[in-house]
Amino acid sequence: MLSNKEINKAISMRDVIDSIENYYLQNKSSNEITPDRMHIDDEDNTALLMPAFYGDYYATKLVGVAPNNTKLDKPSIHGLMVLYNRKTLEPLMTFDAMPITALRTGALGGLGMKYLSDQNASSIGIIGTGTQGWSHLQSACAVRSIETVYVYNRSNKKLKEFITKAKNEYPDLTVRQAELPELIRSSDIIITTTTSKTPVLPDMDPSVWKGKQVMAVGSFKPSMQELPDSFLSAVDEFYVDAYSAFHESGDMIRAKHFGANENNTLSLEKMIKQQHRPTNISGKTLLFKSVGIGIFDLITSKEIYEKLS
Repeated sequence: MLSNKEINKAISMRDVIDSIENYYLQNKSSNEITPDRMHIDDEDNTALLMPAFYGDYYATKLVGVAPNNTKLDKPSIHGLMVLYNRKTLEPLMTFDAMPITALRTGALGGLGMKYLSDQNASSIGIIGTGTQGWSHLQSACAVRSIETVYVYNRSNKKLKEFITKAKNEYPDLTVRQAELPELIRSSDIIITTTTSKTPVLPDMDPSVWKGKQVMAVGSFKPSMQELPDSFLSAVDEFYVDAYSAFHESGDMIRAKHFGANENNTLSLEKMIKQQHRPTNISGKTLLFKSVGIGIFDLITSKEIYEKLS
């Protein structure tokens, strides 16, 4: 089984961003199968089963999400990813699912930033300093010339650890703690990475959001909502990585009350195939919501397997 360290040595965030983008730019094979993932709730915990078939491969990811692990100073995500030979169903490689999830989720966010944010964006605000907060710092730096990073987290200890790590890994960046109003006003791109059941963004005047892109990556169940109604009602253009977001995420279920639906919301696939770029970004509020589907995990694990084979 490949460990976190071995996976991150074998592949970069830039590699995963390019792999997912190329998957959509090429004519996708009709033999792809990506069913909706299975959710099994056990009180606050959730088990996720995510299979996918593509080309010569079959992959499945089994992940457990335990939000209360943060109180125990443990990661909230654990799991296994297995890549198989599609024809024989023989296992080819097993992975720690946490770095696979971090890489592909960060890459999805990176593609959202690449296609939707101002090309001159130089500042990001990260709310939540767990695994996905870090992966989105990586992806933002891969697609934009980021200079300043504002960080907010409820746990001061984890906040300080994140800032120290970021300064060590990215010595040219200015990385600083900020309260939410300052983070929002000062950031070109705002990234939410929590599993909160109540909105983490504060209610602010709609004018504050103009010219900004919000990347919401945390909520993956109907009971979770990172974004307040005051923000959702101010969004000019909605985007999703996959249309399953409309029934999986509390944010997008709620967004339907403010006019968002599959007919007027571009998916990541359509954004990439159409080479879509928003017009008049400075006058708009943009939301990209990511929930992730199994094909992205397969693409990531396939890329690693082929690099090491």
